[in-house]
Amino acid sequence: MRAHSTRTTRTLAAGLFAVAGLGLAGCGSEGPETGADVEDVTDGEVVESSAAATEDPGAMALAYEGDYNQDFYDEVTTYTGQQVTLSAEVSETISPDTFAIAGAVDPLLIVEEQEIPPLDDGQVVQVTGTVQEGFDVAGVEQELGVDLEDEAFTEFEGEPYIMATSGEVIDQE
Repeated sequence: MRAHSTRTTRTLAAGLFAVAGLGLAGCGSEGPETGADVEDVTDGEVVESSAAATEDPGAMALAYEGDYNQDFYDEVTTYTGQQVTLSAEVSETISPDTFAIAGAVDPLLIVEEQEIPPLDDGQVVQVTGTVQEGFDVAGVEQELGVDLEDEAFTEFEGEPYIMATSGEVIDQE
């Protein structure tokens, strides 16, 4: 009876060592490589993204990027609070901190949160910023610490606008 018991004990011990060895092999202290590609599955589509893209939590994804056109104008309120990049012609320079863009649609007010190089009417610009709702001269003056000429903004009062963080003149083709 003793031989059978010893054989069982040895078999159990060998099995435990094997399992313990496998467990330790998977317990490395290193994490995934920085910048390693990962895959996300969204609505049945595999979307590759880089872990490096998530390293800057302050970076906002663009909700819209393209021309300031009728489609954007019709949907502007759906972008409230989101970052967009628009390309359009400067239709009017209103003050050193504000201008309007237009084209085949009504003008859209651009308020410079960060200074953008001086622009001339007719130049084509690309502007990135956050869509805001309900332009209020007094509120913008307080937020930016500027003094705007109230009468120059009457057509924009209560309308959506862009609080721009960057902008540049782009070449016309």
